[in-house]
Amino acid sequence: MRQLAGKRLLLLGGAALVVLVLGILVLRGGPSGSKDDAENKPDASAPITVDVSRAVLEPVTEYAEATGTVKSATQANIAPKIMSNVSAVYVREGDHVRRGQMLVKLEAADLSAQVAQASAAVAASSSQAQAARRTVTLQEAQSSADVARATSELTAAREQLSLVKKGPRKQQRSQAHLAVAQAKAQFTNAEIELKRMKRLFDEDVVPQQRVDQAQMSYDVAKAQYEAAGQQADMTEEGSREEDIRTAAARVSQAQDSLRLAKAAVIQNRIREEQAKTAASEVGRAAAGLQYARVQQGYATIVSPVDGIVTSRLVDPGATVSPGTPILTIENSGSFRLEAGVSESDLPLLSVGMLVDVKIDASGQRTQGRVVEIVPSGDAGSRKFTVKVQLPAGTAVRTGQFGRISFPRSVLQAVTVPSEAVRDTTGITSVFLAGKEGKAHMQVVKAGKTANGRTEIISGLSGGEEIITSNGSALADGTPIKRR
Repeated sequence: MRQLAGKRLLLLGGAALVVLVLGILVLRGGPSGSKDDAENKPDASAPITVDVSRAVLEPVTEYAEATGTVKSATQANIAPKIMSNVSAVYVREGDHVRRGQMLVKLEAADLSAQVAQASAAVAASSSQAQAARRTVTLQEAQSSADVARATSELTAAREQLSLVKKGPRKQQRSQAHLAVAQAKAQFTNAEIELKRMKRLFDEDVVPQQRVDQAQMSYDVAKAQYEAAGQQADMTEEGSREEDIRTAAARVSQAQDSLRLAKAAVIQNRIREEQAKTAASEVGRAAAGLQYARVQQGYATIVSPVDGIVTSRLVDPGATVSPGTPILTIENSGSFRLEAGVSESDLPLLSVGMLVDVKIDASGQRTQGRVVEIVPSGDAGSRKFTVKVQLPAGTAVRTGQFGRISFPRSVLQAVTVPSEAVRDTTGITSVFLAGKEGKAHMQVVKAGKTANGRTEIISGLSGGEEIITSNGSALADGTPIKRR
């Protein structure tokens, strides 16, 4: 404060000297004392009505300032994800684009072929899986029937062997004839089923396996029919050693049939696993198709944001690589001023704080909010980047020069109404209202202006009456009349 007061006294002394020189020139009618200058002097007999205010000693906020550059808050560097040739570019620098708008088209004939190939793989695997599932379902039903039938035949054969060993009875002879009738009916049914399966196989409706099963059922029924007939004959003739051996053979045959039927059940479990494998192949093929479609989608590049194209780096026919930018898009509705703040002023700022902003090119003034303070500074300049969000709708462009200012300290300073300060041929002055009713010019050094008042760094000490109107009609010593 003492140094500031000393500086102001030195400036005040220089200002007094300038006032003295100007006063002498006024009294002499100017440097040349010409007739024209004498005629332009104000009439001392006609006082000029003026408004008067006082110079006030009051607290004045000292502001720190930092310069920076306007940048878009959102900038997207568009780069392809695949290597290909550019087929078409639909935008130029300066074009406004919308999110999702097509920007660039890449050649994708090979990707389309991969999609078609993957689609065919999905169709083939799906067909195989469906066929495997149908086979499992049919075999499970057939195996269950075969096991039940083989079990029944084994039971019947054992009972027959027991009867043969005991010898025929009247009731047994009746049962033998009944068994012949039943066996004949089963044989007839098996014969009809075999013919039906052969016809369906010829029409490509059922697989060869169904025909083989029907043939096996036919052979078994035929054998059973013949055996029943022989059994009936033996019943009539009585049991013989040969009959006993035959009945025992039927038991053995029925046991073999049951083992085969049970083995088929185990085989069905293997087919079930095969069906699951086929189903998993469908999933893998579907994933391959999805991947191929994603790759094909990379051939169409769209805008990720609303904004304006600020850079176009490719033309049709160019070869592009993954990760290499080809377009730059900036969000035209949101801008920031990125300023370099000295390390001494950095503690005065905090995220969320409002600061004054000025764009030099347009003279536009506004307020912005600090949204980010970069923690690391530049080692050479000892400055830290502070990002200030500008209000929506601010008329700025990327790259413009701007300033931010924010309070640094509060000092006691003399202020006067801004309209009282005059700047003539590089000399800043104010007119004082003298007690004798005359205007006295006082050379001053002005500081910053805010809220309609200007800081006076030197030339005034506070409390002086300052003339605030008709300054252009005044000269040193002009008679005045307060309004």
